[in-house]
Amino acid sequence: MRILQIQKHLFFYSILSLCTFLWVQSCKKTQPTPASQPQVNRGLDSIEEIPKQELPISTITGPKEFSDWPHYPVLDTAIKNLKNGDPSFFKQPIEDLNQLFLDIKKSVPKPLKTNSILVRVKVTETLARKLHELYSVENTDVTEIEQTKANLIESHANLIFQIKKTREKEAQRIVKPI
Repeated sequence: MRILQIQKHLFFYSILSLCTFLWVQSCKKTQPTPASQPQVNRGLDSIEEIPKQELPISTITGPKEFSDWPHYPVLDTAIKNLKNGDPSFFKQPIEDLNQLFLDIKKSVPKPLKTNSILVRVKVTETLARKLHELYSVENTDVTEIEQTKANLIESHANLIFQIKKTREKEAQRIVKPI
């Protein structure tokens, strides 16, 4: 009986040691930045200093697909301008951003009121708010701004993709004769 207890404890401690070892090994090893040279953005208008990466965005949005969604083109234009280097929309007061997303959510056309589209609108809203917040903070990490921009543009492209897939699926629906 005593031997069984010892074996149980030995097994337990072996598993615990293995898990701890794996956890320590999975931690990312990052290079610490010297405290004397933090990489922060003192002038947010000088973001051009870092190399630009190609950010994905859909350019095939047409008026045909969004004609019944009156407030969506404002967001579409703002994100296209952001991709082209003009973040002025996201530097406006937060009330403008709040009102835009409120109007967008209220005016979603009935065929597009699906969970998949509404979730993508919410993700885009969250990233737009985060980008606005990053622009309003004085000492902001440039890489964080660029990453948030890329995420916002990607979420917008995903929203457009989901809208197109929903429209395509709707067009393929065949009515069965009675």
